[in-house]
Amino acid sequence: MNRILLILLIATSFISFVACSQDGKEEKKQSKTSSKEEALSLWNDNEVKAKIISFVDSITDKNSPHYLTPSNRVVMFDMDGTILAERPMYAIFDFALRELSSKIKKNPELKNKQPYKAVAEKDMGYFKKVGFASETGIYSVLLFASDGDSEIEYAKKVRNYFNTVKNKRFGVSNKKLVYKPTLQLIKYLQKNKFDIYISTGSEIQFARIINEDMIGIPAENIIGTTVLTKWVQTDSGAFHIRQHQFIQPINDKDGKPVNIKNKIGKQPIMVVGNSMGDYHMLEYSKQADYSLQIVINHDDADREYSYNAEEMKKACKENGWFEVSMKKDFKKVFEKK
Repeated sequence: MNRILLILLIATSFISFVACSQDGKEEKKQSKTSSKEEALSLWNDNEVKAKIISFVDSITDKNSPHYLTPSNRVVMFDMDGTILAERPMYAIFDFALRELSSKIKKNPELKNKQPYKAVAEKDMGYFKKVGFASETGIYSVLLFASDGDSEIEYAKKVRNYFNTVKNKRFGVSNKKLVYKPTLQLIKYLQKNKFDIYISTGSEIQFARIINEDMIGIPAENIIGTTVLTKWVQTDSGAFHIRQHQFIQPINDKDGKPVNIKNKIGKQPIMVVGNSMGDYHMLEYSKQADYSLQIVINHDDADREYSYNAEEMKKACKENGWFEVSMKKDFKKVFEKK
């Protein structure tokens, strides 16, 4: 009888142990899931958030057929319109046009030649007419704005712009107009040992200065349109002096995949963009064995801006990109205080 009781007691203890173990595993699983959900707390709970988490899990789980080592987890983010607000005007061009206006005030004769003339007359139609990459096109203002500046002087001007100029609609510096859910996504990916890069059409040093204060990606992980510099020795020291020339290709459209390959030599498995200017970069990432292409769609006129929303929605469907609706998927857009 005692032997039977002992067997029953052991069996009961074993069943309890198994049950507790299963409960513990379930609690751990729930805790892990909850932690992931909280990591993207600024994203609404829907298929978009679930898709991102599922993709990250598939890349980081060693038992997954899609597992990649951290060194191969390359993610490319566009900047303007993906991380930083680009309306009513890209910050880089707002800065550059202000610099040209300042030069005209100091030397009024400049307004008789392009592109200063278009700036003085506020004739943005001129830039559309001549083409964005022509000698006096909109990209040229980035060169005219900083001709002859040392990189130190240029950085001071950029920082002064962000410290003094306020967005007319929101009443804050453009450096406050970064999308909090996108920043949170970057942090989430970094926590999971993804290697995060920015590929932007904006000038690279301008983007690096934005990054210092607002984003937190290593400076060497920023790819942008690059102004040629020359190392000059003077009586007061040696400096990088900005020249009136871009290093080709300009980092926009089909220039993006070229510069990504040349700069890092690795293919992104995930790209986050917002416009057709990112088309080539998004498509480039599809060459990876397993990838995800995300497009931030600007369809929220109340909290941000609404533009090209239907065009991008259609492009997402046609190209197999994953659409993120600002209106439906972002719990908040900015942290403006």
